[in-house]
Amino acid sequence: MNCLRAALFLAITIPGALGSVEVSVPNQLDAEVGRPVRIPCTHTITGSNSNVMVEWFIVNKNGERQRIAYKDVTSSVTDPDTGYSDRVTIDNDDTLSISSVKLMDERAFLCQVIAGAAGSQEGKTELKVYDAPEQPEVLPNRATLSVTEQHPSEVGTCRSRNGYPAPSIVWYKDGAKLQTTTNHNEDMYMIPRVVKEASGLYTVTNKLYTKLSKADKDSEYHCLVRYQMLNGKQSTLVSEKFQISLHYHTEVVTFNLESNATIKEGDDVRLRCSADGFPQPEYIFYKHENGEENELQTSSNGMLVLKNITKEQSGRYSCEALDFDSPTGVELKKELSIFVNYLDPLVLTPEGPITVHLGEDVEVDCVTQGSAAPKIMWRKGKEQLSHSGTLNLKRVTYRSSGTYVCEASAPSIRGLVKTQQLKVFVEGKPSIEDDVSEVSVRKEGEKIVLTCVASGHPSPKITWNVQKQALLTTSENTVISKVSIAVTSKMVQSGVTCNATNKYGWALRSFQLAIVPPTTVPPVTSGENREPQGGGGGAIIAVVVCVLLLLLVVGILYCLHKKGKLPCGKSEKKDTVHTEVKNDDIVVEMKTGQSPETSGLLGLNGDKRPVGNRR
Repeated sequence: MNCLRAALFLAITIPGALGSVEVSVPNQLDAEVGRPVRIPCTHTITGSNSNVMVEWFIVNKNGERQRIAYKDVTSSVTDPDTGYSDRVTIDNDDTLSISSVKLMDERAFLCQVIAGAAGSQEGKTELKVYDAPEQPEVLPNRATLSVTEQHPSEVGTCRSRNGYPAPSIVWYKDGAKLQTTTNHNEDMYMIPRVVKEASGLYTVTNKLYTKLSKADKDSEYHCLVRYQMLNGKQSTLVSEKFQISLHYHTEVVTFNLESNATIKEGDDVRLRCSADGFPQPEYIFYKHENGEENELQTSSNGMLVLKNITKEQSGRYSCEALDFDSPTGVELKKELSIFVNYLDPLVLTPEGPITVHLGEDVEVDCVTQGSAAPKIMWRKGKEQLSHSGTLNLKRVTYRSSGTYVCEASAPSIRGLVKTQQLKVFVEGKPSIEDDVSEVSVRKEGEKIVLTCVASGHPSPKITWNVQKQALLTTSENTVISKVSIAVTSKMVQSGVTCNATNKYGWALRSFQLAIVPPTTVPPVTSGENREPQGGGGGAIIAVVVCVLLLLLVVGILYCLHKKGKLPCGKSEKKDTVHTEVKNDDIVVEMKTGQSPETSGLLGLNGDKRPVGNRR
């Protein structure tokens, strides 16, 4: 009996006397905010393992524990009002699953296993929570910083929001890492700051201060944020790059010609003055004349523009940069000289305009000089008349009137050209162009247009002998007059004339009009039985030509006969035969003392029979 009590006492007072429980959990586990995590809990039970229950607890900051879920042989339950009621479950393998991690989850979690008589045991896991910060932003110092400051100037601020745990910031200049130092000194230092937001996340800032020099005017700055993530992984985020506005004094002044090195009259010349200080200073431009320095203008952009330059603007110029921060000894004034190529105005002898009488000669000289030997030529329109300075016009006509141009150029200087115009007027009585003056129409009343072209100086006045409104066109010394008329029989008889007159005389042109209807032309016959033959204008012309040839042959034979040089016509029997060839009222009378061959040649008509055999 005493032995039984002793065994009972040992089982109660010594845990695991009737069995044992061993629990295994990871010492530390990493989780990311917003992502799920599983905390495993494995156990081993020796002895009796009936009525096993698994409980999960959280440990508060004051060390107190609070159960959030448990599982026994019949069910798995989540405790209410713990902050985990809707986020945790216990899986079949006793693992605690958190669906969405929060910052509050960075704490200790306990897994306790109770196995009745075998006892109980617990294991503790530290859950470490991480959250990546936002992209860093830089806030450059927008003020104009000066290199003359005695102490370091604020360059900019780098800021990274909502990270956990708090990230760190590193500065870079021109791609090179700057040594991190928070101790104030006369060279460079940083001022970091960490703020824990209401959400529990951290916002970190870092201000960079550095002593500036002129070499920093083109420098680029940026910052890099380092932060820790799961399983000891280090990650980084890089900000945008920025530059500062730096005020530094002028050390070098330059003065250059931005236009072409070869300058000619009429060009726009650009002179550029610049200083290597910032901001750019004001500039004053001067022109040196007669030993004096004359101020031309003040400019904020360092540009002097000489528009439509002349030869008088050749010479020496200077510019001065007004930078009062520059130390003594810095040369702030520079000089340069320019030369303007030129051609003097062209001089004509005699001067125009020139008026000359029809048929006379004209001679004009054109002279000039310039910075280079000029080449002179004369032209009218596109036609080159002379390759020297002398223009010679021999026996001028009305076509000689017009505008002549003397052109001088400097072949060695492209674009250096000057011109001078000369007006020449040729005076004289009118001259009328005489073209076809015979005009025919088919019927009376048919309209035609007659044109009269007259040249002369002064411009001639053209009149017509018909009462019609004329259409006038004038070109230099030529006048063109046109009238539209309806042809009448009276006009056919009298003709139409145009008369051109000026103070030197007059000129007349006549137009012969004819009415030629398109009628049928009768054939050439003898006797009374003549039959009409159809035909047009071509038949009429053919008949007229044949009649003329016949008259010519008859005339030759008649002359030979009268002179006695025609031996074959002297027979004693001389019969006189009258032959009529009717065409346009032409009647030819011939004597027939010829041989039969000659008579046959002269007497053929339309029916191929000799005239002498007709009855």
